[in-house]
Amino acid sequence: MMFLTNKLFIIMEKFLKISLSDAFHLIPIKNIIGVEVGANTKVKILYGMVGHRATGASEVLGFEITATTAADAAKTKEQLNSIVDAIESALQTSWTNPYYTLSPKYAITAVAQIEVEYSA
Repeated sequence: MMFLTNKLFIIMEKFLKISLSDAFHLIPIKNIIGVEVGANTKVKILYGMVGHRATGASEVLGFEITATTAADAAKTKEQLNSIVDAIESALQTSWTNPYYTLSPKYAITAVAQIEVEYSA
């Protein structure tokens, strides 16, 4: 005799938490496919899954993190490495810790979504 049971498996999401101007930004780690250097002072976190804005007029491809004190190529690379290290550390935390506070080498001064907009 064979018994089948229904089991519910929940996968805990992990997020990078950024505090900026008394507001919090949560960046989901699950769909990150890459972290790359943008223009000086900027690091891009790119997703493998595209999200849409509520208006449907654009697609969100990732996030761009700016640190104005990382003002040359070497400092921007250090910033990138500190963000990649934070992603690794976040994934190593217990499932009871869904977010990991991002504290990169250089202070974050801006967070923006990377979007592709469609014109009507």
